[in-house]
Amino acid sequence: MLKYLRRIIAVLSIITLTLLFVDFTGTVAVHWAWLAKIQLVPALLAVNALAVVFLVVLTLIFGRLYCSVICPMGIFQDVVERFRHWFVPKKKKKLGLYRFEPERRVWRYTLLGLFVVLLIVGHLGLIATSLAGILDPYSAYGRIAGQFFVALWRSGALAVAETAASKGTYILAGYPPQWYFSLGVTIVAAITALIVMVMAWRTGRGYCNTICPVGTLLGLLSRYSLLKPVIDTDKCNRCGSCGRKCKAKCIDTKNHVIDYSRCVVCFDCINNCSQGAISYKIRRSEKHADAPATDPTGRRNFIIGTAVVAGTLAAKAGGKTGDGGFAPLKSKKTVPGTVHPVPAGAISIKHLRSHCTACQLCISECPNQVLRPSASFEAFMQPEMVFNSGYCHTDCNRCAEICPAGAIKPIDLTVKAVTKIGTAVVDPDICLSASQGVSCGSCSRYCPAEAIQMVETAEGTLRPVVDEVACIGCGSCEFHCPVGTVESTASNYPAIHVNAVGNHRQI
Repeated sequence: MLKYLRRIIAVLSIITLTLLFVDFTGTVAVHWAWLAKIQLVPALLAVNALAVVFLVVLTLIFGRLYCSVICPMGIFQDVVERFRHWFVPKKKKKLGLYRFEPERRVWRYTLLGLFVVLLIVGHLGLIATSLAGILDPYSAYGRIAGQFFVALWRSGALAVAETAASKGTYILAGYPPQWYFSLGVTIVAAITALIVMVMAWRTGRGYCNTICPVGTLLGLLSRYSLLKPVIDTDKCNRCGSCGRKCKAKCIDTKNHVIDYSRCVVCFDCINNCSQGAISYKIRRSEKHADAPATDPTGRRNFIIGTAVVAGTLAAKAGGKTGDGGFAPLKSKKTVPGTVHPVPAGAISIKHLRSHCTACQLCISECPNQVLRPSASFEAFMQPEMVFNSGYCHTDCNRCAEICPAGAIKPIDLTVKAVTKIGTAVVDPDICLSASQGVSCGSCSRYCPAEAIQMVETAEGTLRPVVDEVACIGCGSCEFHCPVGTVESTASNYPAIHVNAVGNHRQI
């Protein structure tokens, strides 16, 4: 029963976490965002003490149950491992696919040390924390889901919407929002997925017990867990079945030893033992019943690792990219040299860069297609706001509500509406009103903060003037500017764009 109960919880967990990424309506996030917030690394970065304490207590009581029923990357490896069973001859599958292997301590603790160093350096703002996020299992799964599962899901939903529209049913028109392709994130996600799948296919939980820093960190705790799988030497007939079918390769059947730092509490060994010699219970201290002794270096790494814990003015505009008779005929480009804003709730650009592990959840959840993964080294894969296909509505705070790492903190809509994240800048040389005398005024008309006014120049033309104090940097002006979009304009860039402010403040 333990084995099948674990599987049921694991399946529900990975389905729900995946839906957080692919559900563009935000329905799943309303009820299940907490599942992303109890992932270990995001909880540490967000200083989510309740989640961290819960995971520590869970591990000290049950062992590495986190890796089996909460971590999506761990469950994903189990899925790949189960697929392998379909292609293995029945005789080999009956004998068992695995053999006991000693712990690869050098690999485990070196990568844990590297991860801790990257987290600390990222937290100090010297590099983007997303570089440490490459090793974080939750964030790695998020990038895989965001770049592959989201693309498949939205492509299918878009095909359904277009089919319905061709038959005169427009209830799905505009949904789902288009998926944005990012070469950098896709490469990282593809390499990660390839490594994880190959290792899961060949070594079971080899990725968890060799590369994953979270697995190593929890492994240090699980050595002292209250409940453990225990071998009864009086009942064991040394058939070796448990060891040959242990996907963690942590059961030394010859010596009746289980390496509890690598055991992921899958309960397979209990089911596979025909003699009933393995049970999950409180294990009394015995000289020979534990895994290899805990080394002082491991304890120091654990101490270092745990020390890292360290309304509204909304005015919804139409979904057009131009007005006044202009047709959207080309794709608007971002103005070179623009410092892209980060969402309200991020506090500052530095704060977001020091906390974000680039899991891509906020990007997948953004209903306005504003958030995009950065390609720059200093903010690699982290979200930034690009306004060529949407703008940040002041009545939306989904990214702040969903962020599990505290990079974007929850913010009330009334506060968001008066939070300055950037300032609009006008280029009069390509502005239709200022340079050609065309009656446009889109930026002024669609500004929810009423921070842009059309002022008459000495030549008798009107040009937009930005009140830098009142402007909040939502990007509505940039999105609605027809320059860079319509064919009749020579420029590929908008005549008004938003530059970020380093530290957010209320206007």
